[in-house]
Amino acid sequence: MMSADSHGSIPTFPGQNKAAERLRSFTIYQRAKTIMVPPDQAQLQVRVNALMDGKRLIMATPGLRDGFYLLHKAEIKVRDWKQAARSSGVRRFGKRLGTAREEIGHIDLLATGAVAVDLKGGRVGKGSGYFDLEYMILQEIGSVNEGTPIIALVDDLQVREEVPMEAKDVAVDFICTPTRVIQIERRLERPSKILWDLLAEKTIRGMRPLKELRKSNERKD
Repeated sequence: MMSADSHGSIPTFPGQNKAAERLRSFTIYQRAKTIMVPPDQAQLQVRVNALMDGKRLIMATPGLRDGFYLLHKAEIKVRDWKQAARSSGVRRFGKRLGTAREEIGHIDLLATGAVAVDLKGGRVGKGSGYFDLEYMILQEIGSVNEGTPIIALVDDLQVREEVPMEAKDVAVDFICTPTRVIQIERRLERPSKILWDLLAEKTIRGMRPLKELRKSNERKD
């Protein structure tokens, strides 16, 4: 049984570590030099594996309040990898990054959790829209693009026939479960930039990347 539902959190599930290991054997993961993973508990092993495998791990902070941090095993003792990969440890062990491509760099792969996914790439998150915003921010600064692969790690029971999607929702390219990897043949289109008109002022002020990007855009104007 999964330990949470769609109300406020990405659910953990009994086979999440098996799914993380299955991802590890996937060619796209093996070739990726930089991977971005949200801070949810369900993806903890994905983040630990990324450190173990020597990848640049870009990790969002909870609620995107303090933006993105970089973690790399060269800067962290082995005994601290698991703590560093937790949302409670990223600020202590990671490097704080400005919201710019020059700091974050090119991202080869995004790995996320979900409440549910479907075979068109549809993904339902915890209702906050954080992952969608993370993607749109990274798209706007040029760290990802429409072709950047996104993998959702879920339980087999979370793969549904269809999930509801809106224009702001980010579709995935692959679904990784404890038993299989599913490639999405005809993925839904993704948003290409931040949809500022849909963001409340309180939301913008509460997230460092949005504040930085708005300030940068104002300077350009």
